[in-house]
Amino acid sequence: MLTIGGGVVGVEMAQAMKDLGSKEVTIVELQDRLLPTEEPFASEIIEKVFTEEYAIKVVTGVGIRSFERGADREVTAYLQDGQELVGDEILLALGRRPNTADIGMEAIGLKSGQTVQVDDYLRSTEVDGGWLYAAGDVNGRALLTHQGKYQARIVGDVIQGKDITAWADNTVVPRVAFSDPQVAAVGLTESAARDAGINIKVVEYGYGATAGAALRSDGIDGNTKIIVDEDTRTIVGATFVGPGAGEQLHAATIAIAGKVTIDTLWHAVPAYPTMSEFWLRLLETYGL
Repeated sequence: MLTIGGGVVGVEMAQAMKDLGSKEVTIVELQDRLLPTEEPFASEIIEKVFTEEYAIKVVTGVGIRSFERGADREVTAYLQDGQELVGDEILLALGRRPNTADIGMEAIGLKSGQTVQVDDYLRSTEVDGGWLYAAGDVNGRALLTHQGKYQARIVGDVIQGKDITAWADNTVVPRVAFSDPQVAAVGLTESAARDAGINIKVVEYGYGATAGAALRSDGIDGNTKIIVDEDTRTIVGATFVGPGAGEQLHAATIAIAGKVTIDTLWHAVPAYPTMSEFWLRLLETYGL
């Protein structure tokens, strides 16, 4: 199995195909690491698991020049650095396009096959009259199922006359790669926060370094990281990597959406012994 693309879909499917019995799996990513939009430590952990535990071949930092299906039905991928990878099947996980072709977009002045540009009320900015709404992947704001559901709820409220706008799909987007271990993140990464000019402090703590983790396993690999805006003393980003990390993410989402200060979070006491105790350790490491 050749998987082209090392984003969330590529990572999830490469691991799934190995679990389902593929003898050999190779994943190729143009950027220099898997999951390139997430924290580097997440990429390091996933790549280590892939290579050491799953025997998945990871190729990064190189693009594909071409493909060829031979008479024996094998697929050859010709890489830009001269490598040739051969497999029985190939999966392209290279991104998405809006499924707006052949549905009559031209009849209302929009381009077929393009995203529908919307304002924060999720109304089209390109169609007069304010009657056209677009929720979900089709508007290109946040291509995740839960964000599409969020937008649909906003559209329903707006149509009912409520004065409400969508903003979480721009600033507080939770995302999970359902690999093993899971990569769960919300808000900004460290590099994105620095690029935005935010005065930040970065805090890390081992995902499995709590009593709750010890009760569940002899050893849980992983890491947690929060990005704190020092000027407002609020969390603007969080990344958790470990088993079931996605289930731990909502607390960070609430903290960011609610702009809860770390001083207040200090009084949100995690139950002992649960995995969520890493929140206490993160705040202790911060210096509270």
